[in-house]
Amino acid sequence: MGNGPSREQMVEYVRRWRKLGPLLEEIRDEEVRRANTQEAILMMDQAFKIALRDLPPRETSGLVEWQRWMEVWRQRG
Repeated sequence: MGNGPSREQMVEYVRRWRKLGPLLEEIRDEEVRRANTQEAILMMDQAFKIALRDLPPRETSGLVEWQRWMEVWRQRG
């Protein structure tokens, strides 16, 4: 007795995706066609400037800390 979905549930999931997948693709494609790229770029530029203002760049990438944690976990087994 697993905790995952039953075979019947998986079959139903696949059936739904086969039916709805193309519909979702049509919706996505229409949204892409209607998108205002210039407006989106301006909005992202504003968001980027706000992020820089509120979250200044870190002095490190975090790689050294990540390596330190990997060493601790490696030693613990």
